[in-house]
Formats: sequence, structure tokens, C-alpha cells
Amino acid sequence: MKSDLFYSLGFGIHKYRWFIILLWFLLIIASLPFTPYVITPFKNIGFIDRASESARANDTLNKRFGFSYNQFIVIYHSDLIKATEPKFINEMKQSLSGFKHFPVKNQIIYPDIHNKQISEDKHTAYAIIYFEGPEEASQQLLHDFKMTLKEPFDLDMRIGGEPVFLDDTQRQTQVDLFKAEYIATPVAIITMLIVFGTVVAASIPIILGGVSAFLILMTLYFLGHIFSLSVFTLNIALLLGICLSLDYALLIVSRFRDELKNRGTIEEAIAVTLSTAGKAVFFSGLAVFISLSALLFFHIDVLFSVGMGGLASVSVSVLTAIILLPAILAILNHKINRLRLPFSKTGPSSDNPHYGWVINKVVKRPVIYFCMILFILFALGYPFFKVELGISDFRILPKTLDSREVYDLFESEFGESRMSPILAVVQSRNENILTSRNIDALYNFATQLIKNPYVSDVSSIVSTNPRLTKQQYNQMYAMPKSQLPEGVQKLLKMTTTGDLTVMTIVSKTNSNSPETRDLIKALRDTKLKNHLTLEVTGASANTIDVLGSIGKTFIYAFLWIVIFTYIILLLFLRSVILPLKAILTTILSLFASYGVLVLIIQQGFLHGLFNFEPQGLLDISLLIIIFCALFGISMDYEVFLLTRIKEYYEQSHQTIESIVFGINRSWKIITSAAIIVILICFSFMSADVLIVKAFGLGIAVAVFVDAFIIRTLLVPAVMTILGKWNWYLPKWLDKILPNISFDPEER
Repeated sequence: MKSDLFYSLGFGIHKYRWFIILLWFLLIIASLPFTPYVITPFKNIGFIDRASESARANDTLNKRFGFSYNQFIVIYHSDLIKATEPKFINEMKQSLSGFKHFPVKNQIIYPDIHNKQISEDKHTAYAIIYFEGPEEASQQLLHDFKMTLKEPFDLDMRIGGEPVFLDDTQRQTQVDLFKAEYIATPVAIITMLIVFGTVVAASIPIILGGVSAFLILMTLYFLGHIFSLSVFTLNIALLLGICLSLDYALLIVSRFRDELKNRGTIEEAIAVTLSTAGKAVFFSGLAVFISLSALLFFHIDVLFSVGMGGLASVSVSVLTAIILLPAILAILNHKINRLRLPFSKTGPSSDNPHYGWVINKVVKRPVIYFCMILFILFALGYPFFKVELGISDFRILPKTLDSREVYDLFESEFGESRMSPILAVVQSRNENILTSRNIDALYNFATQLIKNPYVSDVSSIVSTNPRLTKQQYNQMYAMPKSQLPEGVQKLLKMTTTGDLTVMTIVSKTNSNSPETRDLIKALRDTKLKNHLTLEVTGASANTIDVLGSIGKTFIYAFLWIVIFTYIILLLFLRSVILPLKAILTTILSLFASYGVLVLIIQQGFLHGLFNFEPQGLLDISLLIIIFCALFGISMDYEVFLLTRIKEYYEQSHQTIESIVFGINRSWKIITSAAIIVILICFSFMSADVLIVKAFGLGIAVAVFVDAFIIRTLLVPAVMTILGKWNWYLPKWLDKILPNISFDPEER
């Protein structure tokens, strides 16, 4: 008998089953006091590369001015009074008068100082309020801000800005999380009842999923005190954790029920289950872990955060599946088949003659099926060739939320590009920025910008009045600051300090347009005179930097996933061909998923049915997260399938018979697991935050393609074509690789 770690683990778990249950129970009890605060450590960190030029410039602004992040916009409107009338401005100032005594230092820019803050029809205007403080506005600041505002008598008032948007996003994410749970739980219960046919067997995966979800939340809560974790991590990590937990429980419970029929004792049934299904869960979990760990390669805040959440999810799911679940099964033993439903006739892993007929057709004409399925996959993926990459904005929120309403109003009255201006941070070497030669250089630069066909407006200390000449600006800034006009004093306070000044540039086109990107590139290529340095920031510049950072890093993350997934599958399958086949087929399912995402999220097909607004682009971070998550999830089904095929091949050494047997014995597990994942993903499509909805859609489509087309049709066709080459392993490699057997009789 050969030694097998998982086989021995099964006996150990059976022996200490009550101790394991008690340990898990105590862990849950100890975590309960923290549950009311589980959301508190999560932050609204975004899509930022901290090492990029835009991030460096933002940090400079925050350090030098303290007003760069917490910016609120208050929009006022009247059908009767024009914003150019003193009454309108006076009501605005009266509405904001409470901020003179506000506990947090602030600065207000009114439209009487900057006339671009007045709409073309003169009936709408806005004020900008800058607050000193950290990057993320606190809940207390938001509360105090709203309480300090006074409702004007004759004007309609609305508040917005990034702090309000981030707060709305966090609140809506919590709502979406609870909504998805209410939908996913009954769906999972009904599906499990259909799959297992007994109430006891069906309840075990649901309980395990609940335990895993709770422990994942607690793990993330404690990790959130060590790392900066995004609020998006919650939904995505829970979705992954629940899906993986249910998949693993389905595989182990179904195998345990099979082994109960064939083994003499419960100990032996648990041991064999662990040495087959448990081993498969461990290796598939390892593949998921490797895939999600690739997110840590990226320097983007939200990708790192989701990566940490994903690693926590898969770790908890695997440990729960191979430690806690076998302990529960050891206690239940034959009671697992209690309370059988009337319609139940077969177990989840039983053969199905109808599906066997399909597989026999595939293995008899593998080339025809191979070509047909490739055509379907390329048809689904074709829209991906038209992908437009970018970063999500306010449109990820539903139109009913305050911050989204303000965004839409601002866009219609002032233009989207004015809400996301380009900021040029100009710095002088070892001298005041207001010296005569620096003013000359700034004036020439501003004049050049105003003439640029892509530029709508330039706001700077040398463009306050188009009638002023270069000499007049020099004369003005040679005066003491106290003698300058009030508007210029405020502008200097907000934009200029010591050796540094900020110029605000508004593009004529959308912030994500090619023209705006060309403008930013041209700005960054500009060489200013008098040794002035220039750094460009703002939402559009950040998008360019993030896309560039991801583009540079992706190849390393891709190689990490491919190489280590290949090594894991090589150890697991003892074949140099099958791991390569698994990787290529997974890429095909990703290609199909991306194509559907472009068609629906970017181009808006069926957007009415799914209740969202077409974006015109795909969020680059979403594609990266789906790539890493799906690469791991797809390996689940590959491992589930090939475990059974390899198990039979080790006994018979007949490739075709092994394919037919393996798929016949695993098809229901794979499709059942896929159905559960798809339905849970569709529950997340009820989310109102679009990035969560898109993630659910992308995973659902990819899992459907992977389980119902690739693993159960394309894989048998390819393996039939390959024949004995499936199991090719060079002799020199055979000698050094460990022999991981799946034959239950080889222990």
C-alpha cells in the first residue's frame, strides 16, 4: 500500500471530528463581537497607481495645499433668477456662510470669482468647497458638511463631489451585498435540493457556504486593519468564496455518498473521499490561489485589495472544505441520505444515458465537434476586438442616488470635462514661482494652451483676465499680496505657494476621449523654459497612468499564472500535454466572456433588461479581476473532470474509455456546480453598482461557456484527437515528479 497524505488525513479527521467541530464553533463565537463593525476598515480607495506621475502630483498638491482631495460641489439653480444677478450670488453665499466657523479648514470658490462656474443659460451655478484633511473624507466630515449647509430661499440646491460619490458607493455596495444574499440563498438551497435529492445532503453545502462567508468577512475585517482594502473587495471576495465553497462541498459530498456504498466503514469512506475529491479540491484551490495572487503584481490600489480578498476567500474555502466538511460528514455518516425528496432517483455523480449518448457522439467525430465549438467561441468573443478600455466613473451608480443626479446635472449644464479637468503642476527650482522670469514662462505656456484646439479653458494665475498682458501680470505680482484684488488673492491661496503653482485645463472633449489623451501626452512632452518642471494629474491623467501601469505589469502576471498553473497541473496530472490544453481552453472561455461583456456593458445590448447605462468602455481593472478569478475557477472544473478521467485511466490505460467514463461520472457535478455559480453570479447582477453587476455577468458567462461547452464538449473532443499523447511524460521527468495517484485501491 502506498502512503497518501490525504488518505491519512481522512482517518485523522474522523478520529478528531468532534474536536474539529468544536474548534470551528469557538472560532465563530469569538468572531461574533466584531460583526457589527465588519464594514468599518474598508475604504474607498480607487484605481490609482501610487508610483505614477498623476499620483505623485496629487500627493504634492495634498502636502502643499491640503485641499486637493476633499472637494465638494454645491449646485444652485433657479428658473427665475439668473446666476449673474447679485441676489443669486448672495443667496449662495448665505447658504454657505456656516463654513466660516467650520471646525475643518476650508476654502470656497464662488462663481463671481470664476465665471466658468455659471451655465450658458445663466440659471445654474456652482460653488466648490475644498477641505483640508486626509485623502478620504470621514463620515463625520460628510455629516458635518450636510448639517452646515443652509437651504436657500429662492434656489434649488444639490450637493456632490468625490466624497459624496464615494460615500454613496460604499452605502450602495452594502445594500447590494444584502440584496444578493437574499437572492442567492434560496437559489442555492433549491439547486442543492435538486442536485442531491435529500434535505440533509443539500443542507450541508449551504451551511458550509454560510460558515465560509462569515469567516471570509472576519478574515477581511482583520486584514483591513493591516492593508488598505477597497469596499469593492467585500462583494467580489464573498462571491468568489461562496461559489468556491459550494463547488468544493458539492464535489466532496457527492464523492462521500458514492464511497458510502462501496466501503465497509465510515473511516474508510472519509479517507478515500479525501484522497480523491479532497485532493482535487486542494489542487484546484491551489490553482485559484496562484491565479488570484497575480493581482498582487499590480500597483493599482483596488487590484491589490481584491487580490488580498480573493486569497482570503480561497484559503478559507479550501480549509473549510477539506477539514470542517469531512468532520461533519464523519458525524452524519449514513444520515447524509436522510429525508429523501419524492422526485429524487439518482445521486449527483450517477451516469446519465442521454448525456452518455452525446459524449459518444463527440468521441466518434472529434474533429467536427472541435471545429464547431471553436466557431461558437470565436463568435462569442469577436466583439472583444472592439473593446474600449478605461476606468469607471460616476455612471457606475444608479441615477436615483444624489451624487449621480448631481453628476448628470453638472454634465448637462457645464460639460463632463469640466468636472474632470486636467491639472498641470508647475514647479520652479530654488526660487519663488512669482519671479518675473517665471511669470514670463507661465504666461507663454498659458497662451500656448489657450490656442490649442483641444483646450476649452485655462485657469491659472496668468490667465485671470484675457486683457492683461505679460508685463501687467509681472507688475501685479510684484505688488504685496494684501494689495491684490480679492479674487486674485483667493486664486493665489488655492493654486500657488512658494515655488509651485497649479494650472487647471479643461478639454473640449470627454475626459476618456482620444483627443483628451493626446492633449495630456502633449502636456507631458512640453519642456518649459527657465528650468520649470511640469507634472500632469487629474482623472484623465490618472486613467492614462493606470492603463499604462496595467499594460506593463500584465505580462508578468500572465506568466506567473500560466507557469505556476502549468506546474500545479503537471504535478497533479503527470502529463506535459494536459496542463497546456487546460490553459488554452481557459483562455478561450475568457475570450468568450470578454466578448459578451463588450457587447452588453460597453455597447449596451440588453441594458434595459439588466437595468444599467451603457458605459462606452470596459473598466480595465474589471477585466484583470475577471481574468485572475476565472482562470482559477475554470481550473476547478478541469480538475473535477480530469480527476475522474485519470482515476479510470490508471486502472484501464484506455484513453477513450477513460474520457467517456470520466465525463459520465463528473458531468453532473460540473454542470450542477456551474449552475449554482451562474445563479449566484446572476444574484450579484441585481446590484446597482455597475462594476459589481459586470463582474457577476462576466463570471456567469465564462462559467457557462466553460462548464457546458468547453469542459463537457471541447475537452473530450481535444483529448480524443490527442489520444495517448494526453498522458505523455518524458522519462527523465517521470523519475523526478512525485506520483500522485487517484486510484482508490492504491493506498
